[in-house]
Amino acid sequence: MSSDKVTFDFKGKSISCRPGTSVAVALWEEGVRVLSHSPKYGRPRGISCARGQCTSCLMRVDGVPNIRTCETEVRDGMTVERQDTGAFYGAGMQKILATADNLFPVGFYYKWFTRPTALNRVFLDMIRPLTGVGRIPEPGTELKADGLSNSLVTDLGDFSKVIVGGGPAGLAAAVESSGPVLVLDEHHECGGQRGTALREATTALGNRLERFPVLANSGRRLDGLIKDFSARPEHTFLGGVRAVAGYPPNGLLLRRENDLATMNFRELVWAAGAMDTLGLFPGNDTPGLIGPRALYRLLLRDGLDVAGRQVLILGNGIDSWLSAVLLAERGARISLVITESGYHTEISAAIDAKWQLTTGFKLASIRPHGEGQLAATLVSRESSPSGPLHSHLQLEADLAIICGQGKPTFDIPFQLGIDMSLQQDRGGFIPTGAGESSVFSGRLPDGATVAVVGEAIGETVMEPIVPPGKQKNGHPEGSAQ
Repeated sequence: MSSDKVTFDFKGKSISCRPGTSVAVALWEEGVRVLSHSPKYGRPRGISCARGQCTSCLMRVDGVPNIRTCETEVRDGMTVERQDTGAFYGAGMQKILATADNLFPVGFYYKWFTRPTALNRVFLDMIRPLTGVGRIPEPGTELKADGLSNSLVTDLGDFSKVIVGGGPAGLAAAVESSGPVLVLDEHHECGGQRGTALREATTALGNRLERFPVLANSGRRLDGLIKDFSARPEHTFLGGVRAVAGYPPNGLLLRRENDLATMNFRELVWAAGAMDTLGLFPGNDTPGLIGPRALYRLLLRDGLDVAGRQVLILGNGIDSWLSAVLLAERGARISLVITESGYHTEISAAIDAKWQLTTGFKLASIRPHGEGQLAATLVSRESSPSGPLHSHLQLEADLAIICGQGKPTFDIPFQLGIDMSLQQDRGGFIPTGAGESSVFSGRLPDGATVAVVGEAIGETVMEPIVPPGKQKNGHPEGSAQ
């Protein structure tokens, strides 16, 4: 990476950073955790999804509002500002709303005054300006669509079989297909959300990765699928493409690097994986709290500098260990809290690496602590067979990674006409009638089919290597290092 520096302005302060990173990461490294505030209550918001899917990082850049700073690369001379949420009534009214939040439930503005239509129109015209989000830019500001070179949409034509998602589930579906397949993924290489992270871990650790069998085995499986896919010349991988909408009866709207495109399909395999979820606990919206998928982007895409930082990783499964390995290799100080049974070989490796390791506890709350830090309160798990060593434990960190079951991406199958139902044990909305199956296939009115596979249907990658309650390598559950 170039040693040159890029300089931009934030609140009258000149900030220098390396080129190629995002505005959100440059601010985080400068100690700026709060990027925006929620419109309703004015609660602080920071980096969250790191993929342009939420509104936590919206800021005003060069006078243009609602810019996703997690995906906006720093430019020399740019000006970055927080947006004035609650501009109409201010912080005082936001505090009053917060104390009376039971009167203003989530989504109330979509449910009140919906009839008659004229009253609904007046209500929406009144409430939208109250947030301050999207305030008219200053006079003379050049407006253009964020990241798009023009407003033209390219028609890519008709395809027999399209797979959205180049991770293990999508590649497996492609390898099993008899005819030609087009695989789309927002990443530029096969492997999906964990692919680049697994390759990075393999390169960094070499043979030491075998100390973490869950990572070594996942890497070998992914490498095998990529090899099998590459051996099929009739298959095509198109990276740097995000599916943003589905249009009945069988159309997709895609966002490529600098433009939009459409295509039609006869068979769609939706293998787009899952989104980070942080769970329900006090403080789950605190800036500095992210999921593992966001971490992979921030580390590998933006080069987030974590050297010397105290990072708390809490959860279970492959993402806990992959996050820990990547962060440790970049010089972070690791506090690892494993919340379920299993992974005893990995625990032994963590102990040998002298990571701060805790088992037998679960997260109770997270709150801000000091300047840009977090304080997590843990409580003992009731199911711990050997009993808790302490009833409460507090850990401090600069950054916290919550690793758990992701929320299946369901929007586009739903838009195409596939019925969805909420199944909380599988992370969110999945196709109605899927049951316990790891593959769902539905037929659209015009005869096209949509299959949903992998984490997009709630297939978990969080299973422990050994059954709960088993012991291995002399490290019983409930130990705290």
